[in-house]
Amino acid sequence: MATFLFLVQLLFIGTLISPEYAQGEGCDLPLNATASNFSVLVTPAAYRANTTYLVTVNDNRNLTDGKNVTKYLLQALSPQNVSTGQWKVTSRDNCSSAILNATQTSAKWTSPANNLSSVKIRAYILFSDKSAQFSTVTLTEGSGSTTAPPTTTPNSVSMVQSSSFFLSLLQLPLLLLTSKLLS
Repeated sequence: MATFLFLVQLLFIGTLISPEYAQGEGCDLPLNATASNFSVLVTPAAYRANTTYLVTVNDNRNLTDGKNVTKYLLQALSPQNVSTGQWKVTSRDNCSSAILNATQTSAKWTSPANNLSSVKIRAYILFSDKSAQFSTVTLTEGSGSTTAPPTTTPNSVSMVQSSSFFLSLLQLPLLLLTSKLLS
């Protein structure tokens, strides 16, 4: 019986730890990213369901402070700030974002079959000094893309992590009740 209770406790600890690492090592979006003015080109420019887009990051700035780009992260968000669509890249590492190495600057994204009013394409540039910058392009139906003004926006990763933590807290009473019933 003591072994069973020990296993239940380990299971509980696992439920608290697993949401933190659920997206994988390369999938974590930087929480300290600052808005920037590098360009993100999305072709075609109007949003349509079931359409494949080419998303290209273009950073022509001359970074003279010793920063080197380590990778790019691309994310597509619905109006509800939920990742949507499918990225076609060689490395996704089981996450909803596209991960590009420093030499890749573009990826293909296919919009979902359901019709959305708009989609935000957010591109992150991660630097060797662990800093990050992002830029956002909004695709809307029947019009060209527009670059969103640099503002602080809610991060969908933090929303997923907080909802996973909430689910873990809900599992605690169930695990305690189960252990009481089995003892």
